[in-house]
Amino acid sequence: MAIARLTVSPGDGFDPDVQKHVDLVMRKIEPEHGDGWSIQSYDPNSGKLTLARQGAVTQVSRADGGDEYTVTLERGTKPSDGDQVAARLESDPRHDGYVMTRFEPYLAEATLARLSTDARRCRGAVANAVRAKPWDVQVQERPDGGFDVELPPTYQPSKHNNALEEVATTIVGRPGWYLTTDPRAHRVSIIPGELPTFPATVTYPFDQLRSLTTDFTPFGVGLGKPGAAAATLAGIDWKASQFALIGGLPGGGKSVLINDIIEGWLAAGGELAIVTIPDKKSDFAWAKPFVRRNGWGCESELAALATLEMIYEEGKRRSKINESLHAEGWRSIPTDQRYTPILVVVDEVSGLLVTDKLPAGVPKDSPIVQRKIMSNLVKVSTEDCLRRIIAEQRAAGMHVLAASQVTNNNTGVGPSLKALIGNLMLQGARQTKTQRSQAFAAEDRVPTVPAHIADDADAARGVGTAELAGREPIVYKGFFAPTANLADALRTVREPTDVDPEPSAADIARFDPTGETGLDEERPPTRSRSRSTEGFGSSTPTHSELSGAARAAHDAALEQAQAERARRNAAAAAH
Repeated sequence: MAIARLTVSPGDGFDPDVQKHVDLVMRKIEPEHGDGWSIQSYDPNSGKLTLARQGAVTQVSRADGGDEYTVTLERGTKPSDGDQVAARLESDPRHDGYVMTRFEPYLAEATLARLSTDARRCRGAVANAVRAKPWDVQVQERPDGGFDVELPPTYQPSKHNNALEEVATTIVGRPGWYLTTDPRAHRVSIIPGELPTFPATVTYPFDQLRSLTTDFTPFGVGLGKPGAAAATLAGIDWKASQFALIGGLPGGGKSVLINDIIEGWLAAGGELAIVTIPDKKSDFAWAKPFVRRNGWGCESELAALATLEMIYEEGKRRSKINESLHAEGWRSIPTDQRYTPILVVVDEVSGLLVTDKLPAGVPKDSPIVQRKIMSNLVKVSTEDCLRRIIAEQRAAGMHVLAASQVTNNNTGVGPSLKALIGNLMLQGARQTKTQRSQAFAAEDRVPTVPAHIADDADAARGVGTAELAGREPIVYKGFFAPTANLADALRTVREPTDVDPEPSAADIARFDPTGETGLDEERPPTRSRSRSTEGFGSSTPTHSELSGAARAAHDAALEQAQAERARRNAAAAAH
């Protein structure tokens, strides 16, 4: 180090061991010679006092071709002097093009280095993100155009990573760039990359059908993260929750997604029942040969109710099996004794559950009003049965996949029902805040569909977001295959059920809540159950309040169903 020396005559009576004498000398010399001096020696014979201090800045060494070197600092430099020292060094013509990259006041050293414009920008942005000084952040350029960054000990991933990701995607790089972190070493890397997206079509992986189980049903792929080698498989973990709900507006791809789940469930050996409004039955006609007995509840409102009620009866029978085996649930039964789990698909929930408003000013004995009253009784009973299956029969191996255009109280899927469902999906690339808040239990945790995907018609087709039990929320794209292909592929791994899929006229009459058919004199005790009023309007008249018009309309509907049943039987016999 360069040492500056100064010799002065302090005068008679000076004692270097007396601090106030020393302070007096320092105050006298500072106006002309500056501060930072210390006593080196005192000769009482000559009365001379020798003072010394380190040079203000002295270049010590240069290495690496002159791109970095170390300088010494004035004695007494404090940590709080960093900004002042950096400004002085970087403005000195001798250090033109260099910046202070390390500041060690206790060692009286600083390091100057030559950084590119991009490296300086990165260093400044990162320092601001982690609330540090620029010289506390070390930046090295990567061959791929990114940066390896050494952070100060104050770095905390939970506190700083969001800001660092913003640096990577908006300041230093662009969307698609990403971070890798090593919290223990206080290092991050900012790596160039492209925004992850989806192909126009993700074909259903038929080659995986034989390896599927009823524990997990894949339905698509999750959006990969920047830098990830491949997209992740998206699916429902039925062990985490046996109930799922799909929301989304018409044209969003709900039916395609449901068919994906049906394909995987059936390929794994599970039993299936499908319930929907008659106008939507064609979406699932390919799967009708594979449903369980009485499992096709798609021909009428009463058929839908009958299918659900018979599923509930099956659940009661299975509960008795659990009890006899002292099993807490179906999964705890030994494999060789275990019954097959059932998936109940309930599409168009609002059409099945939401009651019609009775027209004002129309007499109650009007056929129009009576038809609505009967329909409402069926819908209320259907909602009650579905709720009982979900609330009571998880241990009996019952799984439910429900779908509705909108998932709120007014469409039959209120908060209390949704609270029982662990897998929540919302189909569609352009989801509104209202749709998301209605669809998910914790909407703020579910990622949104990125704008670059929503704006790409091909990438956006079949896209949705999901809050899945036991898994991280995701953006996904569902598999696609024509339904004929789904049926053909399914036949390679299992045979059709070869049973009568539709509820019989007698079963429909047995569960008809109006009680006007006369085919079931001894009504099941379930008919007197109280119903939930969640999602419905005013109460519906009871059996005793129905008029003769209601009886006539109901009998006509039953006769039509019986005639259709006879026609199908005759056609089957002809073949």
